[in-house]
Amino acid sequence: MQKPVSKKHLTEDDRIRIEALLNEQKSLRYIAARLDKSPSTISREIKTHVTENKTRPCDCIYFYDCKARNVCGSKSCKKECRSCSKARKYCTDYSKAYCERLIGRKLKLCNGCPRTYNCHYGKFFYKASKADIEYRNTLVESRNGYDLTAEELINLDETVSPLIMNGQSVYHIVQTNDLPVSESTLRRMIKSCELEARDIDLRNAVKRRQRKKRPKDYKTMLVVKDGHKYDNYLELVKDNPIEIPQMDCVEGSKDSDAVLLTLFFPVSRVQLAFILESQTSENVVACLDMIEEALGTELFKEMFPYILTDNGHEFADIDGMQRSINGDERTFIYFCEPNHPEQKGGCEKNHEFIRYVIPKGTSLEPFSQVDISRMMDHINSYTRKELHGKSPYAVARAMYPEDFFTLLGLEDISPKDIVLSPKLLKKTISSD
Repeated sequence: MQKPVSKKHLTEDDRIRIEALLNEQKSLRYIAARLDKSPSTISREIKTHVTENKTRPCDCIYFYDCKARNVCGSKSCKKECRSCSKARKYCTDYSKAYCERLIGRKLKLCNGCPRTYNCHYGKFFYKASKADIEYRNTLVESRNGYDLTAEELINLDETVSPLIMNGQSVYHIVQTNDLPVSESTLRRMIKSCELEARDIDLRNAVKRRQRKKRPKDYKTMLVVKDGHKYDNYLELVKDNPIEIPQMDCVEGSKDSDAVLLTLFFPVSRVQLAFILESQTSENVVACLDMIEEALGTELFKEMFPYILTDNGHEFADIDGMQRSINGDERTFIYFCEPNHPEQKGGCEKNHEFIRYVIPKGTSLEPFSQVDISRMMDHINSYTRKELHGKSPYAVARAMYPEDFFTLLGLEDISPKDIVLSPKLLKKTISSD
């Protein structure tokens, strides 16, 4: 079904018809009936866009009989005041002259008058082309600027700018604060420099150079056993729609041995991170043992029944990762195909938040597990558009047992206190 056309505004065709009917000397009620509009609408349209063509400098009714001079007070002027366009401002006898045909009419219009070219009075016309241009300009000007008072703009700036400097996105700020503007309006205000925060302060506003592709060293990659391949993983998820955590490592600077072991839950977007002294299979197994001790074997099996990871050398000890501290099997490991990080893209993408706080090339040596856990609390409390304005922790608390949060010490951060920039851990680096 076709959507009915709105009759709230006159179109260019409507204005052309109004001019044509005025030239035929038709009444306002006749024109309104032909256009299916109210007579008051046609009247307001004509009054708003009527134009005057002046034929002489002074349009006073006493023009032909006036002999006044120096009405403006300038004794050096030798012209008669009736030939000066400024005289009407000073003369107390000035009275505007109208054609006899226009006297007594509500709308003083000369459209359709046969004496137009021989008349010396001021002429008033409704012209469709000019009226439509004026309408378009008014429409644009009415939508320029922002519907905010000076006080509201100051309060908005004091709320938004510090949060942007803390690394928060515009979407997160709008979702977690009661603002008088929408997300798109706030972005326009930042771009037009209405706030202290500038467009360059937005994390993804500046274009990045294309990354250089590095050749993969297949010699260091694992030869995955049958049953642990990515095809086996696809067969599992096809018949069992369950959440399978993804595991990876985040490296620091080249001269640093410490790395982060990350575990990502793709449904809730919660990501855990644990610092390892070095990127070895022994440390990975020891970290999984530590998590199992904290959660208990039963809860560990519930949260990590399967794990998907890549072919890095640090994940070589498959048996050690799968073996429980009690000697039983605690999980089952699947591996992505070589050179296919998109197969666990959620984990890779979420590392972007870690890089906001710990930029690439930064040594991880100065940080403790307390620092890393605090960073992940800020990241997991950050609202996401893909979660419909909720944070990973908010979604996870509706899905996972409360013991999972208590035993691992996971804490929510207030939206206004979230910091996703290096200054979150700056004190740690400076103290060292």
